[in-house]
Amino acid sequence: MFKSSRPVLPFVLFLAIFLAAAALADAPAGYYDTVDLSSPAACRATLHAVIDHHTVYPYTSSSTDTWDILEQADEDPLDSGHILDVYKNRSYVKFGGGNDYYNREHTWPNSYGYPSTSWVPYTDCHMLFLCDSSYNSSRGNKIYDDCLAGCTSRPADTYNGESGTNLYDADSWETWQGRKGDVARAMFYMDVRYEGDASGELDLVLTDNQSLIQVTEGGTAYMGLITALLEWNRDDPVDAKEMRRNDIVYGYQGNRNPFIDHPEWAEFLFGSGVISGVGDAPAAPEAVSIDRVAPNPFNPTTTVEYTLSSPGRVSIRIYDVTGRVVRTLVAGQEAAARDYRVRWDGRDDAGRTVPSATYFCRVESAAGAATAKLTLLK
Repeated sequence: MFKSSRPVLPFVLFLAIFLAAAALADAPAGYYDTVDLSSPAACRATLHAVIDHHTVYPYTSSSTDTWDILEQADEDPLDSGHILDVYKNRSYVKFGGGNDYYNREHTWPNSYGYPSTSWVPYTDCHMLFLCDSSYNSSRGNKIYDDCLAGCTSRPADTYNGESGTNLYDADSWETWQGRKGDVARAMFYMDVRYEGDASGELDLVLTDNQSLIQVTEGGTAYMGLITALLEWNRDDPVDAKEMRRNDIVYGYQGNRNPFIDHPEWAEFLFGSGVISGVGDAPAAPEAVSIDRVAPNPFNPTTTVEYTLSSPGRVSIRIYDVTGRVVRTLVAGQEAAARDYRVRWDGRDDAGRTVPSATYFCRVESAAGAATAKLTLLK
């Protein structure tokens, strides 16, 4: 395991992520080669072995601690001097530890298994997020679930084209739409990472049985709810900000959140037991592909041709080099097929003509994702 000697420049890292054409994230070559996808049980065991025994950093220290890591991992993609919090979606100036604006949110509540910093999960930055202090207090140790009635609202700011509303009642917290997948994939990571097979660790288990989710210390501890988390994983796909976060935490801890690199594995391990295909023999995930972009460079329009390996919900978005969504071209259900085509006329979602620049087209579905670089020249 290793520690990074200095933070990676956000702009360079962003480009590296988006230019990795058929990959969901920038996992090192061979990182998942030992993962056995022959069955959910084999996948869990071999995946746990890959992400186990990470480098542990102190929660608060005069040396490198979780504050240092999180202020890089949760950096505002549009302003390197700010962080962007998980629930309020607000950009705060980086203050460091002990400020009055934001603190560290244990998405898997520390009261469910590890109430003190002596436990390894307490400082795991794949699960910790910077969060507006009052919103963190409102969430408390509520489980993740959809709030259906009698809900209190905690709105997310409109920032970089995204907004929504957090909802909660006495025992559940529904994260706003733009970060639902982020917290869900953090929960899947915690379940697989912590199997109680090392000193200072414990067995963390996701469940739909709410009666099992209790304040405890050590042993086996529960969190949920699985059904909601699987839905959130599907409805809020991995984005560039989350991929960048995974890379930065990996640079310190030496392990990755595999459900950011492969969100389809969540369904395999916690849901249907199938990645793609049918029957009792799960197949490896098939890639979405962008087959052709023409013309490229272009002015004023271009056509993106793409292939889907399986039916499902598909999103196609145009991003600028900061990671901001410029235009959503497709958002809906599509069948598996080759030779899909979508046209972009060089305009944003408000109908305004965008300037000459490099842009990125990203096609995402449950089967995978693909990215292509587009150049608009006027």
